[in-house]
Amino acid sequence: MTFITKPFRLAAAAFYRIAYKLHHKLFLRPQQQLYTPVIIVGSYLAGGAGKTPFTIWLAKHFLEQGKKVIILCHSAAWDESIMLQQEQIKVIATKNRYATAKKIQDKFDIIICDDGFEDTRFTNATCICLDWQEPPTSWKSLLPAGPFRSLKQDHNDTKIIHLNCGTASNNRIQSADISFAIESITNCNSEKQSPAPFTATVICGLGSPQRFIDDIRTFGTPRGITIKNTIIRPDHDKKFPQVIQSELYHNKDIIISQKDACRLPQALLTHPKLHIAIQKTVVSNTTLDILNSIVNAQTA
Repeated sequence: MTFITKPFRLAAAAFYRIAYKLHHKLFLRPQQQLYTPVIIVGSYLAGGAGKTPFTIWLAKHFLEQGKKVIILCHSAAWDESIMLQQEQIKVIATKNRYATAKKIQDKFDIIICDDGFEDTRFTNATCICLDWQEPPTSWKSLLPAGPFRSLKQDHNDTKIIHLNCGTASNNRIQSADISFAIESITNCNSEKQSPAPFTATVICGLGSPQRFIDDIRTFGTPRGITIKNTIIRPDHDKKFPQVIQSELYHNKDIIISQKDACRLPQALLTHPKLHIAIQKTVVSNTTLDILNSIVNAQTA
């Protein structure tokens, strides 16, 4: 089975590479520079890099400075759009970030794109790349053979701010530019942390499900929260409510992420057996200085 699957994935990755290059040549040619600062939060990874949580943190940071900020996300990422709106941040879901940014640029001080790392129409944007490992250089690392959407040589590295990311579960949190961790686990009966100890099934529809599961273990083990089972679903899964309903029907405690919770109706969110892991984003002082200096220079 492995012998058959691997050549198939490599062939598919080769076709993906050809389509990627053709799409950029025909549809993503560099366009006119925008006069409003644009920040693109991206990653070489296809998903699970923490783009949306960091985008939320970044928008709130500049809002606190009195800036008029809007976030652009892709309309296909419907659950991320809901998550952004829940944070009381202005957001537009669009299929064309560049066209939308050009249309609204005179209304805002800063435009932040949640993803769009491969959109080469933005010729003067500040691109922030969230790095969990070394950038890929071989097409064999591309989807579906690997977890990446583009290669290092596809980007002008001199215009990219690389930020190393880490979590407590992978022991990179102290040296990271940006660190992610579980801050609390809540349900409808608790404003802070769910009663512990308890045993739960983790159901995850994220780009990096294993990292989320490991973070839950790191947070939960000293608090008596035990993971009995895990269920992995696709990112942006529209059948997520049915999966949750099925598990709750069997009277099981469930832990999900904030993004996964955005796919659920209120009736499920208020179920006492459903627990939501709240994530926190911590940015180092050095990284904060870099971000502030770039935006202040562009908005001066």
